[in-house]
Amino acid sequence: MDMTELQTNAPRINLSAGSGKGVKVAVIDSGINAQHSHVQRVAGGVRILLGPGGALEFLPDWQDSLGHGTAIAGVLRAKAPDVELYSVKVFDRQLRTQAEIVAAAIRWAADNRMDIANCSLGTAEAAHRPLLQRACEYAAGRGVIVVAASESPDAELFPACLPGVISVAGDENCGWDEFYACGRGTPAFRAHPSPRPLPGRPQERNLRGHSFAAAHIAACLVRLCEQLPPAERHRVSGILLANSSRTRMTAGDQRLNLPQEALD
Repeated sequence: MDMTELQTNAPRINLSAGSGKGVKVAVIDSGINAQHSHVQRVAGGVRILLGPGGALEFLPDWQDSLGHGTAIAGVLRAKAPDVELYSVKVFDRQLRTQAEIVAAAIRWAADNRMDIANCSLGTAEAAHRPLLQRACEYAAGRGVIVVAASESPDAELFPACLPGVISVAGDENCGWDEFYACGRGTPAFRAHPSPRPLPGRPQERNLRGHSFAAAHIAACLVRLCEQLPPAERHRVSGILLANSSRTRMTAGDQRLNLPQEALD
């Protein structure tokens, strides 16, 4: 991704304006606890799994049993309080799943007219690239912006490194409302790596990682989508660059040595 080209003629937009009203986000993760105080409500969702014989199953039980997806949703709700959150559950008892399930989740987001699909997960297995690329192309063709967690520049993770996907990694030097562009390649952006603080728990003992950085950028995109007509949303990467806190080349980025949610 050439950030110089993306920045050309990109307008500066107030990313603190708006509330996310009318914007739909598919949180592709471990589910969402709609009763959590950081979330409060969920518009709908689905659980996707592989049944007997490897057939995909789409079930109504999308509640979170791990807490990770709920924390991701909490970031989105904090920064875009009126966003419509949809729980697309692909993890169950551990943060591992199959590429077929994630591809189906991205397609579900497209078929259900989501504006953004947040994928706080990734795999380095190159064999999964064609499947995930087809799913991301399908989503892009229906106007869905796919955001995915990345890692360091020398780690090729899917779907983050696929064409058209907005890739994000964490940087401990970024505050809650800060993000920056990295230059060419992946990650395209770096952002705050932590969820909302929990009462009575030090933030250093809370969940943290690249997955939450993706959620912070997804929240910025929610506000962008609220302000942009659908025909202009293909410019969101350039607009993010124009509105970033600062710009650094990737080689100088602060790296986080954190686990990444995985695909088998």
